[in-house]
Amino acid sequence: MSKIRSEAVCIYGARIINTHVLAMYAEIEGVLEAKDIEFIHRMRVASRRLRSALTIFEGCFSRKEYKGYSRDVREVTRSLGAARDLDVQLAVLAEIMPEYADPRLAPGLNRLQLRLRQQRAEAQKGVAAAVQRLQADDTLVSLAKWVAPLREMSEGVYLFSPALYELAFSGISARQNELMAHAAFIRDERNVTELHNMRISAKRLRYTMEAFADLYGGNLKPFISQTRNFQDVLGEIHDADVWVEMIPRFIQEEEERIRTYFGNNRPLRRLLPGLEAFQANRAEKRKADYQNFLGMWEKVDGERFWEELLKLINAPLNLEAALRSLQQLENPQLLQEAPSEDISPED
Repeated sequence: MSKIRSEAVCIYGARIINTHVLAMYAEIEGVLEAKDIEFIHRMRVASRRLRSALTIFEGCFSRKEYKGYSRDVREVTRSLGAARDLDVQLAVLAEIMPEYADPRLAPGLNRLQLRLRQQRAEAQKGVAAAVQRLQADDTLVSLAKWVAPLREMSEGVYLFSPALYELAFSGISARQNELMAHAAFIRDERNVTELHNMRISAKRLRYTMEAFADLYGGNLKPFISQTRNFQDVLGEIHDADVWVEMIPRFIQEEEERIRTYFGNNRPLRRLLPGLEAFQANRAEKRKADYQNFLGMWEKVDGERFWEELLKLINAPLNLEAALRSLQQLENPQLLQEAPSEDISPED
């Protein structure tokens, strides 16, 4: 990411960073109590967006500050990610269980659900430790203190400067190039790793576009929305891949437990029908999601979607942006508000 630093860039960056700091802080109590999975979900998304913003506006920090903030937020993101993945898996099982109520199928899914619940309880310890380190290091408080003087400086500062547009162009185009680097691999459904990495690239591109959405007068919205669609369907493919890979490993682990306890593996037989049926179900869903993704990609590619995005970020200084900038100069309070782009509380 380009390390462009100017007064306007850092003031704009402070506004973005402040939004995500506040979003993370608001979820801490609920995350530690662990009574509702949505607290984990929202804080994880906020931490990801904060990490993205720190990367984009890295040039506004000293090297030591940036490394410290990034490290602490990254640790929280990772611990929340492990817990969130288990929450999603448990939610999938809860939704699909009625389809496996047959006494021949239910034992396997019941056992899988039990083990995932045990893992989720263990993951909560990592969540609590990471959040407590974040609090002990005063990471969010320090970032809020960094933001404060920049927000005070915002009055009368022309934010929509060439340096800011240059940073937006370099950031968005770099993330787009990263995404497109995976395109050569998407027509082989066996490229599990490449498809997963493409999802990560789509997410990074979306977060970068969201950070700079105000610069383009709403014109980035369709690009953000479509990138989110790619991210979602690639996420469904990845989730299915995880199940398909996990279930044979789970069967092996359960067999070892059963053999250790009973001295033989005969009790495993009652678990296999449900587990194997569920694995087949996820494999079929994966095929359908993959075909959906290919159709979506080919349609968008045929519409020169990515060329249009580059065209937009190459020529941002239109009348709409200029008028918006003048409005903000006349009403500095606008600079204290969160970005105008609607940000979904989703991954």
